Amino acid sequence: MGRPDASGGGRPRWWPRRLGTQVLLVLSLVTLATMAALYGATTRRVDDVALAASRQWAEGIARAAAAQAGPALAQHDAAALERALLPLARLPGVLRIDTIDAAAQPQLALQVAPHGAVGVLRRPADVQLPQPGEPEPARLRIGSIEAMRVWAPGGAGSVGVTYAVAPAQSLLERLRYDSVAAIAMVSLLTIVAAHLLLHGALAPLRRLAAFSRTMHRARGATLDITPRSQELADLSEALNHASTAMHAQFEAIRATEERTHAVLDAVPDAVIGLNAQAHVDFASPAATSVFGLAPDQFAGLALEQLLPGIDAAEARRRADGGLYMRASGTQLARFETLARRHDGTEFPADVSLARIERPGGMRFTCVIRDITEQRMGLSMLNLYGRALECTTNGIVISDLNMPGQPVFYANAAFERITGYAPHEAIGRNCDFLQRADREQPQIAQLRAAIVQRESCTVVLRNYRKDGSLFFNELAIAPVTEADGSVRHYVGVLNDVTERERTRLAIAERSARLNAVFDLSPDGFVVLDRSGTLVYANRAFVAMTGWEADRGDEALTLQDFDRRFERLCDPAQPPRSVQQVLSEDDNDTVPDTLVLTLPQRRVLARVVRRQHDGETILFFRDITRETEVDRMKSEFLTTAAHELRTPMVSVYGFTELLLHRQVPDARRRDMLETIHRQSSLLINMVNELLDLARIEARQGKDLKCEPCRLGALVDEASAAFAAQGGAQRLQLRLGHADTAVMVDPEKTHRAITNVLSNAFKYSPGGGAVELATVAGEVHGRPAVGLRVRDHGIGMTPEQLARVFERFYRADPSGNIPGTGLGMSLVKEITELQGGRVDIRSTAGEGTEVVLWLPQAEAPALLSAG
Repeated sequence: MGRPDASGGGRPRWWPRRLGTQVLLVLSLVTLATMAALYGATTRRVDDVALAASRQWAEGIARAAAAQAGPALAQHDAAALERALLPLARLPGVLRIDTIDAAAQPQLALQVAPHGAVGVLRRPADVQLPQPGEPEPARLRIGSIEAMRVWAPGGAGSVGVTYAVAPAQSLLERLRYDSVAAIAMVSLLTIVAAHLLLHGALAPLRRLAAFSRTMHRARGATLDITPRSQELADLSEALNHASTAMHAQFEAIRATEERTHAVLDAVPDAVIGLNAQAHVDFASPAATSVFGLAPDQFAGLALEQLLPGIDAAEARRRADGGLYMRASGTQLARFETLARRHDGTEFPADVSLARIERPGGMRFTCVIRDITEQRMGLSMLNLYGRALECTTNGIVISDLNMPGQPVFYANAAFERITGYAPHEAIGRNCDFLQRADREQPQIAQLRAAIVQRESCTVVLRNYRKDGSLFFNELAIAPVTEADGSVRHYVGVLNDVTERERTRLAIAERSARLNAVFDLSPDGFVVLDRSGTLVYANRAFVAMTGWEADRGDEALTLQDFDRRFERLCDPAQPPRSVQQVLSEDDNDTVPDTLVLTLPQRRVLARVVRRQHDGETILFFRDITRETEVDRMKSEFLTTAAHELRTPMVSVYGFTELLLHRQVPDARRRDMLETIHRQSSLLINMVNELLDLARIEARQGKDLKCEPCRLGALVDEASAAFAAQGGAQRLQLRLGHADTAVMVDPEKTHRAITNVLSNAFKYSPGGGAVELATVAGEVHGRPAVGLRVRDHGIGMTPEQLARVFERFYRADPSGNIPGTGLGMSLVKEITELQGGRVDIRSTAGEGTEVVLWLPQAEAPALLSAG
C-alpha cells in the first residue's frame, strides 16, 4: 500500500508511490480481469460442449443397443437380450439400459453399480417411459451424478440409455484448466519481463535519489553515471555542482569553528560573553550542560536570570572591587553564589567575572563553575563517616601495602560485637579474633580471595575479648584505586551466633526427619505452595517406579496427577489432589488407590494442606492387608461351605437313624455315608491344622534329614496301588538312590497330595507319570519329582490361583477335595528349601515338579 501523497495531488492512499510498482500493479489487475472473463466464458462453453458430446455418445449407444436388442425383444428372449446389452452396459459413462417391447411394457433393465458391477432387473417397475412431447434427450440427476436419458426405437420395441455427463465434462474441464494455466504463465512472464525492463530503466534515477540523500554526509563527492535520457544527465550535473559548492562553504565554516572550539571545548566551566547591559551574546558548549539551555536559548538572556541578584550595575560593582590585571587591563572578581538552571533549580557556583574595556565599548566575560558535586562530596564523606559509626555491623578497613595487612580503621560496632575497642584492633590483623582456632576452611577461602583481589563472604568461629565464642559472618570487598590496583580491603562483621545455632538445630532436626522419611515404609510427597513437587521419599519412589526420574523437582501438581493416574487401574481412576483438597473436610480419611504399574498395589492416600500452603501426600501400601482381608473372607466363606456339606450329611443320616426304623442294608449304607463324610471332615480339619501349625512354627517343627528319594516315592505310590491305581501310575526314577534333605513325613504328605490331584483330575482314566529330574534351587543341587497327568488341565487364570486355600479348579463338586492340598504342598516344599513349579494347559493336562534339596553327604542315612 502506498503512503499518503505529500503533494496532495488526489492520489488514493492505497496507490503505490513508485512508478515501477504502479506499472506492475496495472499489468497484474489487467491480467486478473482477463483471466476472470476468460474463465467465465469457457465455463459456459465447456458445459455446452460436454452436453453435446454426451448426447452424441448416448444416442450412438442407444441406437447400437436398439439394433442389438431387436431380435431378442421380438422373441421375448430375456437371456439373449441380456447377452446382447451386457457389453454396451460396461461402456464408460453408461449408468443404465432399459428395454420395452412393442406394447410399451418393460422387459429388462441393466443397472451399473458405482463400483462397476452390472445388475440385471427383469420387468423392472421403475422404468420411466418416454412421455409424448418430452424433449430429447431427457436430463436428470441420479444422486450427485448429472446424466441424460436417450430412447432409440427398434423394430420390436425401444431401448433407453441413461448416460453420465461427467466423463466428457471432466475431460473438457482439464482442457479448460490447461488453457487458463497457459494464459496465466504467459501473463506472469510478461509481468516479470516488464519488471526487469522497468528496473533497468529506473536504476539511474534511484542512484541519483540516493546520492541526493547522502550529499550532506559525503561532502564534495560527485556521481558518475551513464544516463539513458537527457533529463537524467541534466539532473546528475546539477547535483554534482551543488555537492562541490556545499563542500567549499562547509570547509570555510569548519576552519573558523575549529579555532573557536579548540579553546572553549577544553574548558569544563561555562564561559559566557556579555555586552555592556549584561546580556548574553555568547555561550560556550559547557554552558549548555551547566544550565540545561540550548545554545540558541542563551542569546539576549540577562545575566540576572542565570545569577540571581547580579544585574549590570552589580556586575560592574563587583568587577571594580576585584583585582586589576595589568597585562590585560581587566578588572577580575571571584565569588561564590547561587546560580539558577532553566527549570528554576538553584545550585552553588564559583564565579569569575571580568570587565574588559575595548575601543568598541565595555564588555563582561563570566566563567561559572558548578560546585554542586564538590559540596556534595564533602557532605557525603561526612555522612559516610557518621553512617559507619552508627551501623550495627562492625566495619574494619585494612591496608594491604603494609606488613601483616593491619587494620587502620574500626567503628564503634566493632567493639560492641568483639569486646575490643577500636584502638586495640588498629595496627593488628583481624586473625587475632580466631585465637588458636585457626584450622577453619573458611580462612583459606578468605586468603585466596584476597590474593585474587575478589570479594568473599564466610562464617568464622571468632572469640570475643572475654573468650566467649561467637559466629562472625565476615564479608570482605576490595577497594579499587583509579589505576585499577587494590590497596585497601573493607570488612563487614555481623554477629550471626543465634542464626547459626538455629541453623544447626534445624539441620539436625532435618537430618532426623530425613532419616525417618527415608527409612519409613510409607510414601511421603511434599508440594510447595505453588503446587510444585519438592520432595518424595524412597518408599514413594519404590511404590511408583519413578527411580529413573529422581530429578522431578519441577513436576507441577497437574503433571503429578496425570502421571500418577497412568499408574492406576483405569476401572478405578483416582481423584485428583486438588479435588480431594476441595471436597474433603476431614483430611485424615484416606483414599484407596489401585495401581497396576509398575506392579499391582493397593495404596491408602491421605492429602493434607498445611497452614503455610504446602501440600503433604501420605501413601501407605495396604496391598497385603487388602489381600489378607480378601483371602480371609474367601477362606471363611469356603471353609463354612466345605464344613457345612459333610456336616449336613452326618446330621441328616444320624437323625434318620435315631427317629426311624431302617432296614439293615439301608442302615449300613447310611453308616458308610456318615463314616465317609466324617472322614472328609477329619481330613479337612487335619489339613487346616497342618497349615496353621506350619505357618505358626515357620518350619521349626520340621525334622529334615537325608532320605533316599526312591523310598519316599515307593511309600507314597503304595497307597494308590492299594486303591487300584498301580497300572495307571508310570514310574521313571532315574535318581532313586539320590539322598535329599527333607522331613520324611511332611514330604510324604506333599507327594501324596500331588499324586492324588493327578488321579482325581484325570476323569478319563489316563496314565499318571512320575519321573525324577536333576536341577538347582537357590544355587544348590536339587532333584525334582515331576508328576504329569493327561486330565482336564487348567486355564492361566486357574493356574494363577492354584496355591490359594480352598481354591479348586473344578468348582462343580463332582471331584472330591478340600482345596487345601496344593497350599500344603507349597508350604512344605518351600520351608524345606525347595520350590514348586507348575505348568498346565486346559484340556491337555498338568505337570507339577517338586524340587527337593539334595543332601550334602551322598551316603543314605534314612530310608524315609
